[in-house]
Amino acid sequence: MERLAVGIHADGEALLKAFPGAVALCDLEGDTLIVNNALIVLTGAHPGGMVAKHVTELFAREFRPAIDEALAKVAMGHRVKDIRAGCLTSHGTTIPVSLALSLLEPAEGGTQLAVVSIRDSTREEQLAGELNRTQSESESLLAELDEAYQQLRRAQDEQVRKERLSVSGELAASVAHEIRNPLAVIGMSIQYLHSKLSPGHAFRQCTSAIVKKVKQLDEITTQLIDYGRPRKLELEARDLHRNLNQVLCLAKSKCLAQQVKIIKRFDRGPSKVICDHHLMNQVFTNLVMNALQAMSKRGVLTVETQFDLQKNQAVIHIGDTGCGIPPSVQAQLCKPFFTTKHNGTGLGLAISHRIIDHHHGSLTYTSKTRGRQRGTTFTIKIPITPPEEKSPTG
Repeated sequence: MERLAVGIHADGEALLKAFPGAVALCDLEGDTLIVNNALIVLTGAHPGGMVAKHVTELFAREFRPAIDEALAKVAMGHRVKDIRAGCLTSHGTTIPVSLALSLLEPAEGGTQLAVVSIRDSTREEQLAGELNRTQSESESLLAELDEAYQQLRRAQDEQVRKERLSVSGELAASVAHEIRNPLAVIGMSIQYLHSKLSPGHAFRQCTSAIVKKVKQLDEITTQLIDYGRPRKLELEARDLHRNLNQVLCLAKSKCLAQQVKIIKRFDRGPSKVICDHHLMNQVFTNLVMNALQAMSKRGVLTVETQFDLQKNQAVIHIGDTGCGIPPSVQAQLCKPFFTTKHNGTGLGLAISHRIIDHHHGSLTYTSKTRGRQRGTTFTIKIPITPPEEKSPTG
């Protein structure tokens, strides 16, 4: 132990010798009087270089104001603990430490002194760092597990959706086949009766209405059969922009009538896609007609394409600035036979979904009913070249 030659009570020195931790004894002005061996070992400094210095000089500069403030509190009779600081060593490095300062009551007639207890907190900081890393890794792992769970749940939901579509499609097709034959007989019979009635006959208006309704029912049964029957794709490599231009050309007159502006943002790269272009035309037509029906007067119809050869993916966006799809409807939108249209069958989007499914793609949408971004955008993603079928093993 090194001490400054001042009148310090022998009990104080004995206390410092007995204390296992690093301790410095200083007056209330902060001048160091005694340092014990534990502090000398901790810092590796020569004792003579520590005694007679201001106690704050034992620590890195940025911690000194806090230690001065603690000394002032000790002088007022308070005990201060858990002050974080960096203790200087003989090698010019700092050791993370925790300080506790208290008043040493003097013997009768003695001088009040401050005891500065210094605890090495290197291990604590290492443990805290390890704990933070472990916590960060745990949070990252939990996030990955959550994302994996969400992906699994989406995959399960998609599988359930496809199975339901398959079952409902088979049922719809079988019912439609049963209906079609008697409906054909009814249609031919009513057309025959209609042809036998004179133009002014009272029943001719009724037979005309029946002919129209039979024709409408025949269209519905055709849609049901198309929805339910397995699709054999007629694959062909062709420019997908050609399909979109054909559909937009057919819709041009309706756009002019509704004062709807058409915006095309076609990717300038290679746009050939191997797919069933007849079926893709059916999907594009359905989505474009739905977009126009959502815009009663004026609006913007946007058709955008992107082709990513690295991902082997063609992306088609068909958007409108219409009224948007209410949240209460969105959950039901792609279910077969659900429709908000007066004369709709609820099969247009369901059939489109099945066509895209057969192409190993996806059909999604976003929709807003308010604000500047009001409207609906459908997004189709299909492979540019079809994925290779896995050969059976075993």
